[in-house]
Amino acid sequence: MQLNREKKKGITEDDLKRLVYKRNPQAHYVIKDGIVTIIKENNHPIQRFFRNRLHFNIPEESTLDLDRYGSYVFLHLDGKTNVYDLGQALGRKFDETRKYQYTRLVLYLRQLDHQNNLIIKVKGN
Repeated sequence: MQLNREKKKGITEDDLKRLVYKRNPQAHYVIKDGIVTIIKENNHPIQRFFRNRLHFNIPEESTLDLDRYGSYVFLHLDGKTNVYDLGQALGRKFDETRKYQYTRLVLYLRQLDHQNNLIIKVKGN
């Protein structure tokens, strides 16, 4: 089973089965050819000040294109599917992801949650 490395880090199969995320309803994104592009407004007061008063070239929005794996994961975060089942589906869809599917998946989800605020943890540790 793929969870050997995760168990060393304290993540068990049961933990993955309890962990559920959903997309943040405030996250703006578009889908084109199965690829998700995240759109983030650069509307912080400091950004507006530099853009409007000091005429810095700060775009009003920035984009982040997810790769095909990231897009697949992001689109399947429905608030019902647990991380274990999502990893299984990811491994079936992309055979090359199986080697480290849970290690990378958990790390990716944490980044989307904590750093980018694109997803919300519904259940889990």
